Amino acid sequence: MSKQSKIKWREEDTKELTRVVKNFNAKLNRLIKKNPENSNILPSFYNEKTKAFENRISVEQLKNMISTRQDLTRELNALKRFSKRGAEIIVDAPDNDYGSRTTKWQRTEMNRRIGVINRRRKNRLDVLNEVEMANASGKLGYTVGQIAMGSASKNALNPMKSFTPGMNQNDIKWKFRAIMNESRSEYFNEKDERLRQNYIRSLEENYRGGDITEVVEMIGGMDINQFLLKFEAKGDAFEFSYPPDEDQYQAYLSELRSYWTPSR
Repeated sequence: MSKQSKIKWREEDTKELTRVVKNFNAKLNRLIKKNPENSNILPSFYNEKTKAFENRISVEQLKNMISTRQDLTRELNALKRFSKRGAEIIVDAPDNDYGSRTTKWQRTEMNRRIGVINRRRKNRLDVLNEVEMANASGKLGYTVGQIAMGSASKNALNPMKSFTPGMNQNDIKWKFRAIMNESRSEYFNEKDERLRQNYIRSLEENYRGGDITEVVEMIGGMDINQFLLKFEAKGDAFEFSYPPDEDQYQAYLSELRSYWTPSR
């Protein structure tokens, strides 16, 4: 749950990325021209503009994935590895029941990134499990990790696998996309910010504006890690976003105010 410094793009960074992308795409083009039937197996990347997978990647696509210098180094090294002799060799997808196939390069990259992803997931889960549950009255004396039923946040941190027996050829493309996305340095920070904005939106949609102004200001002004830990400590935070009827409106509002703005 640590933060890294945002990348400051230098001219030489963009030039190097452009050069490596050009070489990567050129090798893909040569392979497809030689064996067009392999286009569905060779690496492909989802283009948000065309809403389709393409056997190429653009500098723009990569820049959208890069937030830190660590991200840049990772993506450059990954693309460069594809240029090595034999990286393009087509192999069976591991433990697959459908005869799906991939390249040595993609299999290696997926496994490499899965290792990073699962370490991050475990570290995040360890932090969440130590959060002490609380409500408007204060701490409850037990932690998130001691709850028998896992929260949605915890369940999303189960270890990920690169390949599973039921993956067809299209599934591999989507899994590769998901793995690339989650391997980004900013993945969890962006996910947590979406959670915060969705929570604020739910409050604004279900409470009268003036009633929750201070609550929304408090939540919006929190450090994102502070917000996440307080949100998880509540356990049922979204439940109090939806007062069931006017009779319980004030009780739900009081719970929100006391929990999020206890000193006001």
